[in-house]
Amino acid sequence: MTMNYGLNKVIGENETGFRGRQDLLYRTEGWDFIIAGGALYSNLDYSFTPQHPDGTFLDYQSPGGGSPALRRQLSILKQFMEGFEFVRMKPEPSVIKSVSGGLSSQVLAELGRAYAIYLHVPIPWKPKNVEELAVTQVKTTLVLGLPAGSYRAEWIDTKNGEVRASEQLEHSGGSRSLESPKFAADIALRIVAVLAKQ
Repeated sequence: MTMNYGLNKVIGENETGFRGRQDLLYRTEGWDFIIAGGALYSNLDYSFTPQHPDGTFLDYQSPGGGSPALRRQLSILKQFMEGFEFVRMKPEPSVIKSVSGGLSSQVLAELGRAYAIYLHVPIPWKPKNVEELAVTQVKTTLVLGLPAGSYRAEWIDTKNGEVRASEQLEHSGGSRSLESPKFAADIALRIVAVLAKQ
């Protein structure tokens, strides 16, 4: 996305796979791509076969992934994005001033109004210890550069869609530190401006 965003075109990531079978690999890839400004994430899903048209086959030997659980997790990404006026947003990585724990991050924002942020543990292209990465419990301190205003911040579990923590921010402008709840492998953060009543 970083290389091609300036083309001002709808950009999709198609036919993902070949990294292993674990859901974590494709969940993080999908979130990373969309929050970086991508428009389409089309994951190859080997749990669909002629004998299992409902996508419930899990004993495949194919080089990619796919499962009912992964599809539920990707639906959380869809719901998360539909909670924003995302056509008004663009990648704004400079919003993140620092993130502790060496986490990878993406930011899609309409500055001063809405911020979609995604964080995850670093994941090599083909990690040898995916199961360990998937359950790694982390907590991070995120420092953001935000304009002055009132905001609502919600930390979203990417595995089940639950709001893990939320807070109201009264911010005078500049850097603002946020503490995440403890999470396994990855988490999303929604920040939206709370507009004053007229």
